[in-house]
Amino acid sequence: MDFSVLGPVRAFSGGHPVDLGVRKQRFVLAVLLLEANKHVPADRLIELAWPEGEAPDTARAVIHTQISRLRATFAGAEDVTLVREGSGYQLRLDPMRVDVFRFHALCARARAATDDRRIELLEEALALWDGPALSSVATEDVRLRVAAPLEEARLGALEDRFGAYLRLGREAEIVHELAEAATEHPLRQQLVAKLMLALHRLDRTPEALATYQRLHRRLDEELGIEPAPAVRRLQVRILRGDPSLMPFTGPRQLPPDVDHYTGRHDVLDSLTGLFGTGDRVPAVAAITGKPGLGKTALAIRAAHRLAARFPDGQLFVDLHGAGPRPRDPAEVLARFLRDLGVAGTDLPASVEERVGLFRDRTASRRILVVLDNAADEEQLRPLIPGNPECGVLVTSRRRLTGLDLRGLIHLDGLADEDALALLTGLAPWVADEPREAAEIVRLCGGLPLALRIVGTKLRSRPHQTVADLAARLADERDRLDELVGGDREVRAGFLLSYDGLEAGQRRAFRLLAAMPDTGFAAWAAAVALGEDLRTAERLLESLVDVSLLECGRGEFTATRYHFHDLIRLYAKEKLSSADRAAVWSRLTDAYLHLGKRADARLEFGGLHQFTPPPLALEAPGLLAEVDRNAPAWLADEHASIVHAVELSAVAGDDATTCQLSATVAAFLELRAQWSDLRRVAELSHVAATRMDSPYWTAYALFALGLAARETRDFATAERSFRDALAVLPRAGDPLLEVVILLSVGVSHRLLGRWDEAAAHFAGCLSRLDSLAAPRWRAYTLREYGVLHRYRGEWAKAKEFLTEAIATYEALGDVRWAAASGRELGIVHQDEGNRAAAVEQLTASRQALRDAGDGRREAATLRCLGWVALEAGDLPEALAHASQAREILSRTRDSHGLACAEVLLGDIHLALGDPATGRAHVDRGVAYLETSGDPRWRGKSLLSLGRHLAAAGDDRGARAAWEKAWEDLSRIGAHEAATVRALLDG
Repeated sequence: MDFSVLGPVRAFSGGHPVDLGVRKQRFVLAVLLLEANKHVPADRLIELAWPEGEAPDTARAVIHTQISRLRATFAGAEDVTLVREGSGYQLRLDPMRVDVFRFHALCARARAATDDRRIELLEEALALWDGPALSSVATEDVRLRVAAPLEEARLGALEDRFGAYLRLGREAEIVHELAEAATEHPLRQQLVAKLMLALHRLDRTPEALATYQRLHRRLDEELGIEPAPAVRRLQVRILRGDPSLMPFTGPRQLPPDVDHYTGRHDVLDSLTGLFGTGDRVPAVAAITGKPGLGKTALAIRAAHRLAARFPDGQLFVDLHGAGPRPRDPAEVLARFLRDLGVAGTDLPASVEERVGLFRDRTASRRILVVLDNAADEEQLRPLIPGNPECGVLVTSRRRLTGLDLRGLIHLDGLADEDALALLTGLAPWVADEPREAAEIVRLCGGLPLALRIVGTKLRSRPHQTVADLAARLADERDRLDELVGGDREVRAGFLLSYDGLEAGQRRAFRLLAAMPDTGFAAWAAAVALGEDLRTAERLLESLVDVSLLECGRGEFTATRYHFHDLIRLYAKEKLSSADRAAVWSRLTDAYLHLGKRADARLEFGGLHQFTPPPLALEAPGLLAEVDRNAPAWLADEHASIVHAVELSAVAGDDATTCQLSATVAAFLELRAQWSDLRRVAELSHVAATRMDSPYWTAYALFALGLAARETRDFATAERSFRDALAVLPRAGDPLLEVVILLSVGVSHRLLGRWDEAAAHFAGCLSRLDSLAAPRWRAYTLREYGVLHRYRGEWAKAKEFLTEAIATYEALGDVRWAAASGRELGIVHQDEGNRAAAVEQLTASRQALRDAGDGRREAATLRCLGWVALEAGDLPEALAHASQAREILSRTRDSHGLACAEVLLGDIHLALGDPATGRAHVDRGVAYLETSGDPRWRGKSLLSLGRHLAAAGDDRGARAAWEKAWEDLSRIGAHEAATVRALLDG
C-alpha cells in the first residue's frame, strides 16, 4: 500500500484509491505516517486533533475508534500494520511507501550528485508534491504547525534546484519560475538573490537591481532590517559588472582517454571512490610507481570518470617531475589562473599572491586538478585548491609521504592475465602463440608501456612473428633496444629518473645493478657500495622513494631490495666492468665470512675447513643476529651465494668456488634444495679437480652423492660416494670421513643392503669414539636404530634410538630429538604398545611443527594415521593421513608423498570406498616401483594386493604379494612375515 501526505492525505492499493474515512481519521493517519515506525503517544494525537485545548472527555475513545477503523482499512494489506504500543500507537511499514520519505531520500541523493543529476533528482522529488502538505485534513493553523518543516524542506529543494541550473549557466530555463517563486515568497532572500543573478546574466540588469530595491523596501517596512550581507554584496558586484558573476565555462583540459586500457578495475574503482565524500578538505589522491607502469593512463581514465562530479572544469598539467628541470609552481599557477579567466596583466608577481588568487578563483567552483608527473611535495602544495568541493589527482614516481593524502595507490606491474589481454588487444593474433606471448609478458615485466610498444610493433610489422620478437627480447643485451616504438621508449623514462638523481644516488643505482637478481639486504648493499650501513640505507630508501628500487620482505631481514627487471637492465648499461668486478669482490668476501659463520651454527654444519676473509662492513649487531638466527640468514642469502658460486666458477677462482659451495651445502640439505645442492657441488667438483685438492674433491663428491640419494638417484649416489671414499685417505679430515661413511651407510640401508649398512654404521661409531662430535654420534645411532627397526630387532632399535634422543636433548636439539622420537614411536607400535606409540608420535609431531620442519611433521602424521588404522579408528586415521598428504604435496619429498598415498589407499579400503583407495594406492605404487627402495616397494605391493583381493582379483593379489615377498624377504624386512601369511592363507 502507498501513501501520500505531500498534498491531500491519500492511500492507494494496487494503484487504486483507498477510502480513509472522515477528515479527523485521515488527520490521525497523517500524523502516524509522518512518524512511521515510531511510537506516537495518544496524548499527542489528542492535542493535535483538538488544538484549542477543548478536547472532550470522549477524545481518547474517539482516537481509539479511528485507530480501529484504520486497522480495519489495512486488514487486507500485508505490508502495513497499525499496532497499540503502550499508551500510544505505531504504524509499521516500509517508509519508502510514503511520499514524504521518498522526497527526503531523493533530496539526500541530490546533495551528493553532480549538478545535472542533482536537477533530475530534485525535480523528481518536487514532483511528489500535489499542493500544500496535509491539505484537506486539518485547519490551517494545525496544518502549518505539523507541516511547517515539510514546507521548509520543499523550499530548500527548490532553491537547491535553481542553484544547480545557475551553476550550469542554464538561467534562461528557470527565470520565469524563479520570478514566480520569489513573488510567492518575497522575504526569502536566497530566492531573490538567485533571481537577481539570473536576470543580470540574461542582460536584464535593471530588473535585477529593481528586484533588490523591492526586497530592501519590503524588509525595511515589514521587519525593519536590511538584506543579508551576501545579498548586499551581490548588488554591488552587479553594479560593478563583476565578470565572475557570468556563467563559468571552465577549462576542459583532460587528454584523451587511453585506447585498449586493460585491467586495474579494482584500483580504478578505489581511486574514483576517494572523491565526492563530503569532507571539509579537498580530496587529494596520488598514484605512484616506477616509470612505464601507466600512472598517467590510470589518472586520465579516472579523471574522465570523475569529470561529471567536477562540472566547473578540469585542469591538467605535466609537472616534468621526473626530469632534471621540474616545472616551477609559480609558472603553473600563472597558467591555471589564465585558464580560469584572469587576464595576463592582472597576474600577481609573487607565488604567495598567485596561490591566494588561485584558491579564490576555485573557492566557489568544483574543479578537478590533475597534476601529472610531480617531482615532490614542495612542488605540489601551492597547486592544491582550498575548496573542499575541488579534487586533486597526482601522479609521481616519488611516494609523496610528506603530503596529506586521502588515498595513495602505489602501482605494480600488470597481472599476467591483464598484461596478456593488453597485448592481445593490440595484436589479436598473439593468442595463436600462447607460449611465446606468455614469454613476452614475462620479459616486459608487466609494464604497460613496454607491452604497448611490443603490441604496436607486432601490429605494424606483420612480417615479424611473435616467436621472433620473443627471441629478440630474451637477449638481455638488446631488450631495451627492442622496447622502442616511434617516440615511445622504455629507456627514456628510466633516463629521466636517472638524470634527476644526485651524484651519490646515481653511483648507488649503477653499482647495485651488479647485485643478484634474487634481491639483497641493506647490509649487502653497504658492502657493494663500500659504505657504512646507515649511509647505504639512506641511499636505498631514496631510490625506493623515486621508484627505481622496490622492496620485499625476507626471512632474516624485514626489508629486501630488488630492481624491476627492465630497470635493472638499464642500470647495468650504466655499470662498468671494473665496477662490477669490484662489487663482486667485496660481496664474495662478505658471503664467505658470514656464510661460514652461519653454517657453523646449523645442526650439521661447520664441516668445512678454511679461513674466511675479514668482514669489511660497519654494521652493528649484524654478526650477533646471524649467530642468533643462522637458518633465516641463509634462507635470505642462499640464492645469492649460489649465484656467487657460479660467478666464481666462470672467473676460474677455484678456491672461492669450493669455499662458497661449502658455506651453503648444509643449508641446502636442511631445506631439501636438492637441485641447488647438485649445482654448487658440480661446480665445486670441477674446481677441486682443477686444484687437485683431495679435501675439496671429497667434500664436493659427498654433496653430489647426498643430493642424488635424496632424489632417489641411487646409481649416481653410489658412484659419487665410492669416488669420495677413494680420495678420503688423502683429505686429512677424520670427521668428513665419518660423515661420508655414514651417508654411504644410509644409502645401503635404502637400497636394502642392510649388512653393508650395518658395517658402515658400526665403523662410524668406532671412529666417533675418538672424536668430540656428539651430534654426529647421535645421528649415527638414530640411523642404526632405524635399521634395527626395519629388521624387527625391537630391543636394539629402542636402545639406539633412546641414546640418540638423550644426546640430542642434551645438545638442545629439539628437531632431531623429535625426528628420532618418531622412529621410537613406530617401534612401540610394532611391539603392540599403541598407547606409548601415540604418546611418542604426538609429542614428536608437535615438536617438529614448532621447529618448522614440515617434511618430518608430515611423516609423523602419516605414522599417526597408520597407528589409528591399525586400531580401527578410521576417521582419525583419515584425518592424519590427509593432513600428511597435504603438507607433503607442498614439499619436494616425492617419496614421502608416495608413502602417504599408499596409506590413504589402505584407509579408504577399510572405510568401504575401494575405488578412491585404489586410486591412491596406484599413485603410490607408480612412484615406489621405480624408487630403488625395495622395502617400500614391497610394502606398497602388499597394499596393492589387499585391494586386488577385495575386488575379487585373487590371481592379481597373489602376484602382487609374491613380488612383495621377493623384495621384503630378500632384505630381511620384518613385514615379510605378513606377506608370507597372506600367501599361505
